[in-house]
Amino acid sequence: MRKLSAILILLSASSLMTAAQTSPAGGSTPSAEEVMRFLEILRVKPQLTLYFDGVAKQAKLGAEEGFKRKKPDATPAQLTEVDNFAEKLFQNMPIDEMVDAMVPIYQKHLTREDMDAILAFYSSPVGLKLQREQPAMMQEGMKVGGEIGRRRLESMMQQMDDFIAKMAQEQKNPSKP
Repeated sequence: MRKLSAILILLSASSLMTAAQTSPAGGSTPSAEEVMRFLEILRVKPQLTLYFDGVAKQAKLGAEEGFKRKKPDATPAQLTEVDNFAEKLFQNMPIDEMVDAMVPIYQKHLTREDMDAILAFYSSPVGLKLQREQPAMMQEGMKVGGEIGRRRLESMMQQMDDFIAKMAQEQKNPSKP
């Protein structure tokens, strides 16, 4: 579970910070203030906080399930310790740093004109509705995605266990060519 959590963190962070600062083709670059205004309208900081809260909850569930598989007779104290460990993994995420790192990415890909049109959309009734509904949609998506991920992880772990058992058996009884 720790590996899955670390992978999620790395993917999230790297997807936010991998662009160079260049001007978008065919237009003027939006200012950092314009991009930050856009990110504030989108509520990116609260969205990232919500995202990492959801990931933390899924990591906690996955860690608990994994621990129970490895130790079916786990005590309540051990399960509490696993829960506490999993909760701490996603505490103190550098949300402000992530948002700041997004500014040059948006500047690279969007023109000032693009930013004006996007801001106009998010100020419209449907844009405001999208902003209102997005947190609930994100929470529901995290729950469904977490369930799918846990099922997939269980299958992957079973395949790994089967593979290791087969390799161990072959090592005990090497076949002669």
